[in-house]
Amino acid sequence: MEPRVLLENVKVGVESLRIHPLRTVLSVLGILIGSAALIATMAVSDGMMSFAREQVLRNTSALLVTVSPRTSVYQDGEWMPTHDYPIFTTGDAEALRRLIPGVDAAALTLGGRASASLGAVRCRAAVTFATAGLTEFQTRDLVAGRFFSEGEVARNAAVIVVNYALATELSSTRSPLMLVGRIVRVNGRSRRVIGIQAPTGFEDRSDPAFQAFAPIRAASALMPTPAGAPFAPSIMLRASTAEEVEDVRAAAIDWLSRRYPRGQDKARVIVAAEQLHQVELAFLIMKTFVAALVGISLLVGGIGIMNVLLAAVTERTREIGIRKSVGARAADIHAQFVAESVAIALAGAMAGLVFGFTVAALVTAVFRYQLGAPIHPVLTVGSVLTATLSSSLVGLVFGTYPARRAAKLPPIEALAHE
Repeated sequence: MEPRVLLENVKVGVESLRIHPLRTVLSVLGILIGSAALIATMAVSDGMMSFAREQVLRNTSALLVTVSPRTSVYQDGEWMPTHDYPIFTTGDAEALRRLIPGVDAAALTLGGRASASLGAVRCRAAVTFATAGLTEFQTRDLVAGRFFSEGEVARNAAVIVVNYALATELSSTRSPLMLVGRIVRVNGRSRRVIGIQAPTGFEDRSDPAFQAFAPIRAASALMPTPAGAPFAPSIMLRASTAEEVEDVRAAAIDWLSRRYPRGQDKARVIVAAEQLHQVELAFLIMKTFVAALVGISLLVGGIGIMNVLLAAVTERTREIGIRKSVGARAADIHAQFVAESVAIALAGAMAGLVFGFTVAALVTAVFRYQLGAPIHPVLTVGSVLTATLSSSLVGLVFGTYPARRAAKLPPIEALAHE
């Protein structure tokens, strides 16, 4: 069919909708509800996914890439210690931060355990020795004091930062915040507490997790040297975005290969983005499932369009006969009724877009008010295209049968219809 003829048939179909406004509104209503439900579901789901993603990135190590020396290898069913692993330095950490695009923070870290005491109170704590860049990786703020500075790291100042659980334990019956400025003993060495991490809200007095942070150079004084081997610090890198994690990992592997012979055998590069991927996958599955359920509303709207158009075919049988008698072909009649169906579906989709986003805004406002979660509706181009194309497809599919029925009417029989 020529484009000009097709356009004329479309105009005729759309004009018939204007002539019968009540029937058109009733036809649009079904698609509007289905489209609005689809848009609202997708906008709320995308908003929740955006919020969850932000929380995961803020409170977990999803952006973390760690370069760690291999201090042992698995041979003959056993883990055997090695002694030719690389010893990373603060200069290595700074070099990786400068050389690798997409890295916005780097720190040299070393973990261990030590005895912490204040007066008669003594307990075992996990100690992280690090450069001052570790503050960029901390997910909790300090409730009191501050973190150690680059200057304090450089001169190996006798300072320490403790978490809230350790501060509570060492303070005994007094306020944990009063520990700032006090001298505690770590493996028998004096250290001044300069900061206390904020509580997590999940502290368990029956199973506390004690943790402390000290300058990296203090490790040799506060920790016993591993038997027959030096300390093996790791380099922590933080990617700017989740999408850059793999690029940072690949660049770190390349740096290892250039810096050390058989670099990947002497050190490993670990990424922790799997948790973020699992959260996003869970939300995607939920979004797809709910959207599939909501899609049933679109089918109901499509059935409504088909019923209305079938009634229109019966009502306008004589009109169809007149058009055929003056030269209209079956394809022209078919195009006219399909155009009516698609126009109804698109009108419903556009109205549903506005109504659905309004519903999503109200739902997320309830989330913010009742739960305190800063969730906002997110309307993406993909969501709009999905709703529009789905509605158009429903109009096309459910308008085909009435259109074919109208196109097959014999002209004489149609003219004789009353």
